Amino acid sequence: MKQPFELKYIKRYLIMYGAVVAVMVLFYVINSRHNPTEIMNQKIFSTQKIEPVSNNETEEEHPATSPFRLLEHAY
Repeated sequence: MKQPFELKYIKRYLIMYGAVVAVMVLFYVINSRHNPTEIMNQKIFSTQKIEPVSNNETEEEHPATSPFRLLEHAY
């Protein structure tokens, strides 16, 4: 079995690692040139409090018409 940590193998690993990093950087540069990011305008929200509109109508309570019946005691 060959020694994987000899000088020539370490050089190959470093060159391969550098090539992968170079390809990633090239893809990033090409992608950022062809698809520039647009600057979005920030939305400004109103800070004034809005009072809720009250309805003078009385809400009718709906009777509980559930098909399930609750137990009288909890066990």
